[in-house]
This record gives sequence, C-alpha cells and structure tokens, in this order.
Amino acid sequence: MRKKPFLMLGIALITFFIAVFVLDDSSEYKEQKLSFAFESEQLSATLILPKNHTPPHPTAVFVHGDGALPYDAYGYYRPFWNHLAKRGIASFAWDKAGVGSSSGNWLSQSMEERAEEVIAAIDYLQQHDDIKPDSIGLIGFSQAGWVLPLVAQKSAYPDFMVNVSGAVNWLDQGDYMMRVRLREKDLSEVAIQQAIEENRERLWVFESDSSYEDYLTAHGASEDEPMSEDRYQFAKRNWQLDSRESIESIRSPFLAVFGEDDRNVDVAESARVYRDILTTSQHPDVTIKTWENAQHGLLKPHLFDTANPGIIYLVKLHMLGEDAFADGVLAFVSDWILDRVTGHLRTS
Repeated sequence: MRKKPFLMLGIALITFFIAVFVLDDSSEYKEQKLSFAFESEQLSATLILPKNHTPPHPTAVFVHGDGALPYDAYGYYRPFWNHLAKRGIASFAWDKAGVGSSSGNWLSQSMEERAEEVIAAIDYLQQHDDIKPDSIGLIGFSQAGWVLPLVAQKSAYPDFMVNVSGAVNWLDQGDYMMRVRLREKDLSEVAIQQAIEENRERLWVFESDSSYEDYLTAHGASEDEPMSEDRYQFAKRNWQLDSRESIESIRSPFLAVFGEDDRNVDVAESARVYRDILTTSQHPDVTIKTWENAQHGLLKPHLFDTANPGIIYLVKLHMLGEDAFADGVLAFVSDWILDRVTGHLRTS
C-alpha cells in the first residue's frame, strides 16, 4: 500500500513533463481523439495527423510492447510521430485494454487476440476520410514482434511493417534475459547455464492443468517477486510463442531494426531468423538493421537502463525528446516508411 503515493506522484510528474516539454506548438502534428470497437471492448484511440500536409495520409499504426501502456507509451512514441508527420505520414495508437479510457484487460489477451485487435484498428482506419486506405502499415515494439507477423498471417494487411527489437521465441528470450542478468552478477557460465536449466524445469507451472497456486509453490523463496495472478495467466497464454511460422506469411515491405546494446533480446539470433526465413521465401523488400549506440528501445544506452525503467527514465525521455534516441535512427525509420508509401523500394 505504501507504493501508491509514489505511483500517484509519478503520474503527476509524467503529466507535468508532457505538458511542459512535449505538448507544444512546435510539433508537426495534431491529435484527434477517436475510439474503435474490438469484440466487446471499446478502445480509446488517437489519430496523429500532420499539420502541414494535405490529407489523405499514409498511416503508421503503432503496436505496443509489454506493459500497461497508454496510447503514446508515456511519450516514447512522440518523437516518432513528429518525424513521420514531417513527411506527411499520420500515426494511430490506442490505450491498451484496461488502460486510460479503454475497457477490458490487456493481461487477458493472447498475442493472437492482440493481432486481431490490430486488424480491427486497420479496418476502422480504412473508413476515415483523412487516411489512405491502401497505405496503412505497422510499427511495433518489443513484444509486438509476435503480434505483427500474426497480422500478416491472419489478414491481407499491412502495407508495410516495421519491427523494432522483436524476439522470435518467448522461452529463448527469457533465457537470454536471465543470462544477461546473471552475467552482470559475475556468475560463471556453468552456474548461469545451470540456473537456466533449473528455470526450464519449472515451466510445467504454465501447462494448461496447472494453477496459480502451483506457480506460487514452485516459485518458493526465490529472491524475485512472484507474478500477480493476472500476469501469471498472461504468461500461461503466451509462453509457447514462436513467430517463425507467422514470419513466413509476411509479404509487405519489411524492416527489422535493433539496438546493438539490447539487453532484452538476442539481436543476432532474431536478425538471423528474419533474414533466413524471408530470404528463403524470396521476399522482395527486406531491410534488417542493427543500430550502434542503441538499446532495446533504440535509446542511447548510457542514458537509459532498460533493466530498471522508472520515473527518472521517463523524465529524461521527456526532457530529451528525440535526442534520447540513438543518432539518426528516427530519421532512418521515417525515411524507410516514406520510401515504401511513395512506391520507392529500397532493400539496403
């Protein structure tokens, strides 16, 4: 209970910094509040329209990573929006289910359901007068790496796809994060491998016939905080994810961009899988780029520690704006999208 005042203070600080540093007249875009339906829920959404370009606009749909994220990911998306708006490209994002004004609970979703939610968003956008219905693509972050290929597998969408720091296999990503964390504690490689194997032996707690009580018992006296029951159920829905099959379904222009200093995702392995699958399928337009001096969120690693994001992390993000990001990465992503929506393919 003692954490609640700190949470409220944090929210107040975030709101203040958004007002002071982000929502100013120098931005290249304007926001339009909307909502769309998905199954029985109503999702609070925002359309980000370029101020200085004539509609209809091509549009990048922003697909969240993990966590209870509002439509702008606490300001993280705004530098992307500004760069895209300069190029005449609109953006679209929404509060996750159960966040902000959206109904529902994002922790009750599988990645397949998240993909269906994205498809519903594109269906909705295609009816909007300010949007080019045949020029709607996706840009997804981290956990969205499992969502975006599923959209391609389940629909004729998208018209382009940008996958930022996506993993391929849920369990392999967990192993990688554990390995990085234990190396920082100076454990030997033998001890690290033993810890990973012991963790794998406890995965039976996510089998369909296991319960939250089974999980708590198996968790025992671990130094890590146990998951909440909602989070446990979320992991139980998704722990067997592997995106290889759905990656084969991607037919739109595809960009995968990673940070060289990513501590969350095995960049070399993800890049290898995307390249191998899409090369084998003779995909005509694939770009895979690993960015120097960039961490999991493409931010500068000496300023942003992905292992411990918090209030200070968000304050720095709002104060720095686009300068928080690795040099040139925002322009690179925005130019890549512009090339695709204007029909100029580039396969660098």
